[in-house]
Amino acid sequence: MAESGSNLLDLLTLPPLQRDIIIYLTRNGSANAATLAERLELQPEEVEHALADLADREHLRLSDDGQAQPTLGRTRRRTLPARLWPALLAANRLYSIQEAATLRTALPILQFARAKLSEFADHGPGHVLRVRSFAVQLGYIMGLTPTEQHLLRSAALFHDVGNIIDRADHHITSQETVLKLTQAGELPFSTAEATLVGLLCRWHRREYDPDRCDILGDETIRTGLLASILRVADAMDIDHRRSDYTDRFAWVLRFFYPDELPFWTSLEEILGLRMHCTPQVTLQILTRDRLTDNIQITMLRRDLADTPLPWTVQENYIPQETASIPLEALAADAALSHNGSALLVFPFDPHSLVMAALSRKQLQATGYTVELLCYPDTVDAPGWLWREALAELDPAGYAHLIVLNDRPEPAIEAERLQVIAHWRSADLCVSLLNRHEANWARLPELVQLGVEVTLGGDWAYFWGTPTDQTALTWGRLAALCTRDPAQATANFITAEQTVIEGLLKVVYDATTQAADDLTGWVALAEPILARIEANDRAYFIDQAPDFVAAYATPPDPGRVEGRVLCLTQPPSNLPQAYYWALEQAIEGQGRTPARGICFNVPYAVATWPDGDAVELLAINHWRDETATPIRLLYPTDLGPPPEGNENAIRVRLAAEQAETVVGALVAACNQ
Repeated sequence: MAESGSNLLDLLTLPPLQRDIIIYLTRNGSANAATLAERLELQPEEVEHALADLADREHLRLSDDGQAQPTLGRTRRRTLPARLWPALLAANRLYSIQEAATLRTALPILQFARAKLSEFADHGPGHVLRVRSFAVQLGYIMGLTPTEQHLLRSAALFHDVGNIIDRADHHITSQETVLKLTQAGELPFSTAEATLVGLLCRWHRREYDPDRCDILGDETIRTGLLASILRVADAMDIDHRRSDYTDRFAWVLRFFYPDELPFWTSLEEILGLRMHCTPQVTLQILTRDRLTDNIQITMLRRDLADTPLPWTVQENYIPQETASIPLEALAADAALSHNGSALLVFPFDPHSLVMAALSRKQLQATGYTVELLCYPDTVDAPGWLWREALAELDPAGYAHLIVLNDRPEPAIEAERLQVIAHWRSADLCVSLLNRHEANWARLPELVQLGVEVTLGGDWAYFWGTPTDQTALTWGRLAALCTRDPAQATANFITAEQTVIEGLLKVVYDATTQAADDLTGWVALAEPILARIEANDRAYFIDQAPDFVAAYATPPDPGRVEGRVLCLTQPPSNLPQAYYWALEQAIEGQGRTPARGICFNVPYAVATWPDGDAVELLAINHWRDETATPIRLLYPTDLGPPPEGNENAIRVRLAAEQAETVVGALVAACNQ
C-alpha cells in the first residue's frame, strides 16, 4: 500500500475544480485534458493548468501521451463483496415471541390512552417503543442477562397501559393489568414472570427498592437494577416528538389548559437525547435554546439521582443555523482541537451516508484530517470489513477510528473485538456508532476496552456535538429514511418526504454504477457527502420527481385481499428499493377518511422464489396509526423469525412452508 501521493479519502483540501478532476479520474479511469474538459464542461486551458498543478503536488501522474492517472495514496484497490441486501433499511430489532405477544396485547390499550388528549404528551405506542429502545441500550451497557433483558423489555412495553384509567396511579394499574391478563391467558408469562414484570411496571415511578433481587427458576434477577433502568429510560423520552400535535390542537390546549403549558412547551425545547459512553455514561440532551428551567430535564435529573446508577446528564445548546458556533472557534478550542488523521468507516446506504457527512463535518471542525473507507452494504460485508479491511490496515498514522452502522454478524464477533483491541493497543481513539440492536450485546466488552460508544434513536448516529440545528435536521431525515416507527408522524411534512426521495434516488443511481473497489465507492459517496455537508436540500428536491417512477413503482400491481396487497414477484428492479415500492403500492390504494392517518390497504406482502427458497418482504404503512405492526402479526410458530423492525420484516422461507406462513400472515392482518 503506497504511503505517498494523493489521498482520495481527503479531497476536501483541494480546490473544487481539482477535486472534480480527481473524482472523475478515480471513477472513470485515466483521461487527457481534452476528454476531461468535455466531460466536466470546462475550458481546456483551465483543465491543463489544474492537471499541471496536481502533478506538481504528486496528486496524479501525467504520462508521455498526456493521460492523467490519480495517485491513490493510502487507499487499497480490492474487489469487494457485491450481493446487495434485498431492501431493508430498517435496523433489525430483536423480539422474543413473548415480547411480540406483549406488545400486541398492549397496543390497543396504548392507542386508546394516546387518544386521551388532555394528557398533553404522547403516552401511546411511539413513547413505549422509544422507552423500550432506551431501556434495551442501557441494559446492554449494564451487562444484563438475557432473562433480565426479557423482563425489562416486557415491562417497558407495558409500563404505561394504566394511563387508560388514571394518570396519578397508572403505575399501579399497569401492574394489576399485567397480572390480570396473565391469569386470563392473554399474556404469555408464567405467574413468576408476570409478578416481576408487574413489579417493574409499578416501580417505574414513585417508591421502589433499588437493591432488590429475586429468584426466577435458578437465576438471580436484579429486580431493583431493572427498575432503575426503566425509570431512567422512561424519563429520557422527553424531546419534541412527544408533543407532536397540530397547530389547531395546540390552540385548544392553550385555550383550555393554560396552567399545563410549561409541561408541554418544555418538550418542544428539547431536540433530542442520546447516550454517550466513554466509558462513563452521559445522557446527552440537545436543546433548542439555552435553558434555565426546563421541567423535563429537571425531572430526568431527579429520577436519575433517585437511582444508584452512576450516570450524568449533559445539556448541549444547539444554535439555529443563523447563529451557529463558528467552526474556527471550535477548532481553536484546546479542549476540542485534535491533530492527526481520522478514519471514518461506513457502508453505502442512505442513512449511513448522512451520518458520515455529519460526522466528517464535526471531525474536521475539531481539527482532524478525515479519510473515508466506504464499502457496499452487502450480506458478507461485515466479515470482509473486520476480517480483511480493518484487520490488515496498519493503525499507524491514524489518531481516531470511527465505525458507523456495520451490520451484525454473530460469526465474526470474536474477530471484531480482536481488531478493535488491536487498534486500541496502538493508542488510538475508537468510536462506534451503530443502530443495529444485535450489535449492542458487545457493549460491556467495548466499554471495558475504552471504546467511545454513542447510542440513541436512528437520528443520533453521527460523531460529535453538532454546531447548529442543520445536523439535527439531516439526522431526522436519515431516521425518516429508515422508516423508524418511533419517529413522530403527525408533524411529518411533504418537504421532508421530497428531500428523502431525492436522497434515495441519488444513492440508488450511484449504486447502479457498481463500483468494484474502495476507491470507486468513495468516489460515489464523495459528491453525496459534499451536498449534505453544504445543506444543499434544494439539490435533492430537484432529484425527487423521478424517484417513484425509477425505483418505487412495482412491476406487479398485485391483488388485494381484504386489508393486504399481495405481490408475487420482487417489488422493484433494485433490491434496496423493494421497501419503497411496497410503501408506494399501499399509498396507491388510497386513504380512509377517518380520524388519524388510515390507509384503505395498510399492509403489503411480497413473495418471490429465490433458488430453492422463497423470499418474503412484508410491511405495514409506517404512518397508519390503527394498523397493528406487521412484526407482531408474523406467525413465528410457523416460520423462522424475521429480521426488521415493527413495521417492516424480511424472512427467507423454505418453499414447502411459504404458502402456510403467507396465508397465516395475511389472515392475521385481516383479523
